[in-house]
Amino acid sequence: MRDLAEILLRHAGPDQSALPSVRALARFHGASPQTVHKALQRLRSRGIVHSIERKGYYWGTARKEEPQPPSHRQDRTARIRERLVSDLRCGVFHPLRDIPSPRALAQIYSTSPARIASILESLAHSGILIRRSRGFALAPPVVAVPRSTVLVVTRCDEQGKLIFDSERETDFMKSVHREGRELGMRIVVVGWHQQPSGGIFLDQLGRRVDPESLPGVFLGSIVSTWLILEPSRLLERIWMLRAPVSVWWEHPRGDFPRVHANHPTTVGFDLSFGPAAGIAVGRAIRGRNLPSVAFVSPFHGSEWSRARLDGLREGLSDSVTSVVDFADSRHENAWQFHQAGGVEAGEDAILAILRGFLDRGDLAGHPVWVAVNDHVAFRLLELVRERGLRRPDLVSFDNSTICDAYQIDSFEFHTEGMVRQMLYHLLHPTARLYQEGGLHEMVGRMVLRN
Repeated sequence: MRDLAEILLRHAGPDQSALPSVRALARFHGASPQTVHKALQRLRSRGIVHSIERKGYYWGTARKEEPQPPSHRQDRTARIRERLVSDLRCGVFHPLRDIPSPRALAQIYSTSPARIASILESLAHSGILIRRSRGFALAPPVVAVPRSTVLVVTRCDEQGKLIFDSERETDFMKSVHREGRELGMRIVVVGWHQQPSGGIFLDQLGRRVDPESLPGVFLGSIVSTWLILEPSRLLERIWMLRAPVSVWWEHPRGDFPRVHANHPTTVGFDLSFGPAAGIAVGRAIRGRNLPSVAFVSPFHGSEWSRARLDGLREGLSDSVTSVVDFADSRHENAWQFHQAGGVEAGEDAILAILRGFLDRGDLAGHPVWVAVNDHVAFRLLELVRERGLRRPDLVSFDNSTICDAYQIDSFEFHTEGMVRQMLYHLLHPTARLYQEGGLHEMVGRMVLRN
């Protein structure tokens, strides 16, 4: 082999010129193809020749080719692939069922079945999807489900009574129990009572709970941070259990804790703090060609209110409609108003801010009012009746029972979809879908009644 390498070197060609094929060299030198291949490998290790896949060997070192801009087809394929992966993460599709067929996905993403099929194959090759019969699905759980224990943590008072101040919190807990039952899980709910020292775990009878003594095979934790004042302290306690954690993160996105290597697998789910809801509302009213819409929020000190306004503007950016905001930035939510002097005094303070918006006169001149949530929409309707004004066209966020009662168009946050994704993460903590952890904004939908 050494002699053949030297013989080849004595007959070296110009830089970048091609050598004969391995078979041709073997015939010429009376050697086996394996011997020729080893000789070429030896020359390549010395930088004398280089190889190009499926083309052969060339004299000299390989030249660095200038990167070529992706073709329009490659660029479009990459965008659709990114959208599909985002939708898989955000709960558009049920994580434990087959995703729609290539033909259906082609309609959803406005492309050809052939392109979708190629994308699905690439996702299967990367480990995000698996092929199942004729279809595709997310990689199945790696953890045995029957009678596995899932710890669910939400806030409580000093007696252990769970605190649900919103329909979304109630829907969350209902979804956890419903989805857990379908999977045969044991759901154990404990309260987190906030204290100056951090907090304690309590059961519904007010007794202290040690999460490390839970019955059965412990699968992991689902944590709600809704109105938890110091969520990082709660997560530090949960991480001590050394099991996967799914977090409903109801705080500014930038405050989501950085998960260290010595922490269990942790994935955050942002249900309502991102701009997606505002974008959806903007797109829903964009086709009306309105001159303007009013955005009304007494809670504009919060990131979620500002994100909804930013999203609304983005959703209307390609239209003739302008957005005028009526926003008060002194508070972040109704809870802060209530803490100042009780619920009744807090509601009076909210009404006073909304009356001030109406007193300015120009609010009534907008054909559509976008309320920051259903609570504000209801209070606005009270003031409209109080003043004998014509009812405005109202659009809101949350899609609570208020919207059914008063026929208000509203954006519905997909709480059930978030719970499914949370459970999928606990069942499959090593899944490629959430391998990088982080915080993921969930999907929702507009519910139109008018």
